Amino acid sequence: MSDPRSDHTTADVLYASDLHGHTGLYRELFETAWRLRVRALILGGDLAPHTDVATQRRFYEEVLVPLLREYRSKPGAAEIFHIPGNDDWKASLPPLLDAGLGGTHAIHGRVVPFLEYGWVAGLASVPITPFAMKDWDRWEEGLAAAAKMEGFRSEPDGGLRAYTFRGRERRESLAAELEALERELPSTEEPLICVFHGPPYGTALDQIARGVHVGSRESRRFLERRHPVLGLHGHIHESPAVSGRFAERLGATICVNAGQRMGSALHAVWFRLDDIAGSLTHSLLGRAGLDAGVRPG
Repeated sequence: MSDPRSDHTTADVLYASDLHGHTGLYRELFETAWRLRVRALILGGDLAPHTDVATQRRFYEEVLVPLLREYRSKPGAAEIFHIPGNDDWKASLPPLLDAGLGGTHAIHGRVVPFLEYGWVAGLASVPITPFAMKDWDRWEEGLAAAAKMEGFRSEPDGGLRAYTFRGRERRESLAAELEALERELPSTEEPLICVFHGPPYGTALDQIARGVHVGSRESRRFLERRHPVLGLHGHIHESPAVSGRFAERLGATICVNAGQRMGSALHAVWFRLDDIAGSLTHSLLGRAGLDAGVRPG
């Protein structure tokens, strides 16, 4: 059967991150997916509201899963790829992960086929944050001064337990998780897209006030070592406003931050796979301004 979008597609992929349970933004995202007739929709983490485990579970059960089911039930709906983010309790995720939604792929810690294009790899984990939610925090060298070593992790029953990185700093590291992900990469030369919630350190995508960089050094090393076509990120919502850019090149890799500025319209990006640099467009900020015509290797 022919693809009903094939004659009308204006973009292949739509990406957004950090929607934090805002139903209006999710509806706008799905409407944008239909308008562009995309073939893949990627969610880059921080899916649920900033709240407790039980309330996040209800959000998945009562809001996000029904929205996803409604969208996926229509002929020509895009495949969906998603990871959680540091604001999503691990124990809240079963209603989403166990919903049995066809064409929907949880990719944290995994490498899976991406359309007919190549592969996509996902990672929710970020360097230790200043916040108490620690399910997805991981150690790396050079942590920001504001990194909070103590906090809480969620239990399968929805309870929380106190947790500290002190004395066990290197037992749970971003380097180890990225090495495990790297072992899953195929040996083929097909293009790779990385969906990492945390942006790479020292770029236009990881800046807070006064241009301070708080991204991941280990993620940057991975991207520079493996040369994926794309790095799709979020987490540091304000960075595009601080740096003036939502995308930049890191060697051979185009890196993007499509995190939300709460209270505004949807922040998302879309692009064609045959010319990512030339087609990369932000829903509010326009074209990325990267050199057009660069094709994936």
